[in-house]
Amino acid sequence: MTMKGKNARIILGVLIVLGAGFMTSCKSVASIGSERAKGLSDTEKIFIDVNGSINGMFITMTDEKNPLLLFISGGPGVPEVWLNEAYAKRYPNKLAEHFTVCWWDYLGEGLSYNPGITSEEITLERLASDAHTVAEYLRSTYKKDKIYLMAHSSGTNLGLYLAQTNSEDFHCYFGMGQDYVKSDRRYEEGYKFMKEEFEKCGDKKALKEMNKLASFSEDGKFKIKKPESIGKDWEKILLMAGCGTTREMRSDVKDIFFKQMSCKCYTSSERINYWKGKSLLGKSEYRKYSVEPDKPALIPVYFFSGFYDYTTPITLSKELYERLEAPEKKFYTFYNSAHSPLWEENELVIEAMLEHVR
Repeated sequence: MTMKGKNARIILGVLIVLGAGFMTSCKSVASIGSERAKGLSDTEKIFIDVNGSINGMFITMTDEKNPLLLFISGGPGVPEVWLNEAYAKRYPNKLAEHFTVCWWDYLGEGLSYNPGITSEEITLERLASDAHTVAEYLRSTYKKDKIYLMAHSSGTNLGLYLAQTNSEDFHCYFGMGQDYVKSDRRYEEGYKFMKEEFEKCGDKKALKEMNKLASFSEDGKFKIKKPESIGKDWEKILLMAGCGTTREMRSDVKDIFFKQMSCKCYTSSERINYWKGKSLLGKSEYRKYSVEPDKPALIPVYFFSGFYDYTTPITLSKELYERLEAPEKKFYTFYNSAHSPLWEENELVIEAMLEHVR
């Protein structure tokens, strides 16, 4: 073999190695399975490998030219796409007329539940890394430079964290029912508002039930009487006051559990996994995370709150908004909504979102 031949082979070998490396570095996340979602119009159920774990999502698209929106549900562990099926008549959601929406079931919840997942591995950092991978998949698949980000309820902990750490993937952040504190202040703010509401409508029974759980002492200190069960018991008071998931819902069992268990977008086994996932996420490390109000956001931030929302009290969301620094920010109040303005006042929410779509 001549030196010229050897050099040619060496150069070829280097090019092959470099080419393989380049292809690996540019390799995008690929779908490993998809099917039409039952019960939902214009929607695909898609599964992808996200950092070694299978994640499921629902993609609703009516026009490929629409901007992309990644939606992170609350709970934690309570995906919300099924609301579009179960409440199509009462709360018609027209979001997909303006966005291609990815309803992502993140690690451990809904479509992404796996009995091998432990609560310890579901951390803020892991979910943030997964969100970046999902965003990469969406941007690559739908040929968009950046996408819009929206989160609801406890999902806003992850959503705001992404807004504070990631300007590469997202145009801006819409936080609906922004979660802020995990202290007793949630109950204190709710008590003050609901006491006034119950007195205004003369609902002595509801006021009595609330006073069994908490009250203000003569010296003005707020006291929870049954701290071991306040979370579950408080939900009943929120529902009585129309301050829960929506203004109209009065029963989580009837209006949430049975509605979800009868939806078609999840299979029968996926519906069971849905509630297993909720239980898993309830014990997760992620659930313990609280937002950092003094950490500036890197992208514009827009908060959406229902006037009657005391699941994540609007008063506390406003407090966080005032403390938070962002390139641009705006607070929207929806006066006929509780915790879910996207469904309760759908057109007004979309109108507000479109103000910031470029």
